[in-house]
Amino acid sequence: MSETPDGYRIDVTSPSGEDTAVAAIDAYELLDRLPSLQAAVLGSAARSRSVGTGMELPAMEVGGTLFDSVFQSGIKALYLSSRQKAQEHGRRLRMVLRVRSPELAALPWELLYDEKLGGYLCLHHPVIRHVEMLEPVAPLRVEPPLSILGMVALPGSLSPLEAEAEREGLSTALKPLIDEGRVRLDWVAGGTKHDLFNALFSGCHIFHFIGHGKFDDQRREGMLVFSDEQGRESPLHAEALGSLISVADPSPRLVVLNSCETGTSHARDLFSSTAARLEYTVPAVVAMQFAVTDKAAVLFSRAFYQALAANRPVDEAVRTGRIALRADKDDSLECFTPVLYQRSGDARLFDFTSLRKPTRPQDVVDQINKEGHDGQTDEHPKTDQSAEPSHVSRPPTTHSADLTPRPEIDTGHWVVSMAVHPSGRLLATGSRKLVRVWDVITGQPTWQRRLGGWSTMVNALAFSPDGDRLASGSTDNLARVWDMTSEATPLKFTHRHFVNTVAHDRSGRLLATGSADATACLWDLGTGSRVLTLHHARAVKSLAFSPDGRRLLTGSEDRNAYVWDTETGRPEAQIEHQDFVLGVAYSPDGRKVATCSQDRTAQVSETETWTPLCRVEHKGGLRAVAFSPDSSMIATGSEDGAVGVWWADSGQSLLALKYNRSVNAVAFSPDGRFLVSAGEDKIVHTVRVPGTHP
Repeated sequence: MSETPDGYRIDVTSPSGEDTAVAAIDAYELLDRLPSLQAAVLGSAARSRSVGTGMELPAMEVGGTLFDSVFQSGIKALYLSSRQKAQEHGRRLRMVLRVRSPELAALPWELLYDEKLGGYLCLHHPVIRHVEMLEPVAPLRVEPPLSILGMVALPGSLSPLEAEAEREGLSTALKPLIDEGRVRLDWVAGGTKHDLFNALFSGCHIFHFIGHGKFDDQRREGMLVFSDEQGRESPLHAEALGSLISVADPSPRLVVLNSCETGTSHARDLFSSTAARLEYTVPAVVAMQFAVTDKAAVLFSRAFYQALAANRPVDEAVRTGRIALRADKDDSLECFTPVLYQRSGDARLFDFTSLRKPTRPQDVVDQINKEGHDGQTDEHPKTDQSAEPSHVSRPPTTHSADLTPRPEIDTGHWVVSMAVHPSGRLLATGSRKLVRVWDVITGQPTWQRRLGGWSTMVNALAFSPDGDRLASGSTDNLARVWDMTSEATPLKFTHRHFVNTVAHDRSGRLLATGSADATACLWDLGTGSRVLTLHHARAVKSLAFSPDGRRLLTGSEDRNAYVWDTETGRPEAQIEHQDFVLGVAYSPDGRKVATCSQDRTAQVSETETWTPLCRVEHKGGLRAVAFSPDSSMIATGSEDGAVGVWWADSGQSLLALKYNRSVNAVAFSPDGRFLVSAGEDKIVHTVRVPGTHP
């Protein structure tokens, strides 16, 4: 969910398809209700961990408003269909919220409510707040025992807590695992920051805090309240807390904060809550967005860890904790207080199967995708004889002028990226989790690979000049290079954030990658080593080599395109736009470059003095730009579904097309006779370029 001029853009990906809508959410009006909603959440509780805030209006009203705003007709239909598929497979749906607007992140999405759908959605399936981070989540392989570090902090000036009861409840819930040697529970010796610092040196897999939390309105940041040496309050803000936790080795993969307001965020800062700020340090955090009573904290902890001990994912463990609270007092709203923040795509942070093997609960989206599509998971080919071929035979030697591509290829998925094979006979598409190569004449897939992670997007594709290798970049922070003529394991190159763009140089020896970690890198495919790193101010969205390989053109979210010397790494030129630069291209003759931007324009510049030659404009932000093989034309694709072909020297329009959904990729066929485009309508469209011979 992200802000647009007309409201908030909602992009939905589900087992039943994808959809996009614009929601008119009055976020600040809903935020104004939060101070009084607290009273309804606390209900008849005699004591709470609140440090001074109270709220009141029915949760049902807030949850209903959120549901009606987001779950419009098409999105609601996808939700119902996906939920039905999950039930048919005996699984449970997951709802993962990727909220990019701080004011939306501050809203209580756990209250989503629709009476006809059974009430509160979070009681039927897990709700996860996913936060995009610069650092990927490294896989955790745990040798038993799983180490949990608990801490109780009770400054004398704050209201007393049933901390010992909660401590006892946690110990009781974990006793079977402790007895089996699969879990070790240790407690910090005191309640000060120094006590925690000393305990963290021994490392842990989970850190569980029992105590008090606050939200600092002046600093717009959450904090935990520790004791000082005299037993007085000693607050520690979330950023400093994350630094403190980072000293642990091994570092925790889960933090549980049984304290109030640790899930509360500020409307102007996406990372202002204690939980969201800790995402810089740990992959998953369970926190409280409202004040929580002592009894509720005890009940939630016991049920949560019992679910983890039963080998359930962390999101399902949170849902189990909610159910325990609801069952204890079915008119209580405290079950909506826990919030799960996660930056890992997989909710299974720990695997308890090394000592005994209970039935492994599968994530429902992974299961549906696995059963609903042919292909392979985690890059290993399926053995089913009906699956697609696992490698591509060299295309027939038919001259490209003899090829007549199909006008449309229905891929069945949003096309995020696309590349045309040097022969013109094949093209590759990248979608959610899926890379496929298609025969442009038959319209059938001839090769495919499925990536791990339920939401991994294939952002970029590029064939090598000889057509024998295919490079991809994806949101699992990896660039991969597959040998198309064999079943060899792909080469992998790692960034610290999403890989947005990839390109081969003309020799086929170097691969360039651009990432949301604000770097572009050059890799030697022969040795696998990185030979150059080019630093940007913000994410790198696109890149292209010059024909001679001496320059690299990059486009960035800092609103600029840059030209770099690939030998020295020095910048040679800068091309400015008014918004993110999302596409760049080098002309085959090396005399021109093209850049396109979210500012709705594309610009062509000559490469001697970098003087602009022409500028063309669309009605929506531009996603892609490409040169024709003879360098005379450019093609552009826009988020409003428009595709254009223009003379590169003058900007005169040659062709204008309009599709129903965003166009994410454009390319000319190798002979220049056809223009290929693809995007969110799931169709690869091929049209003849005006003025070319049949």
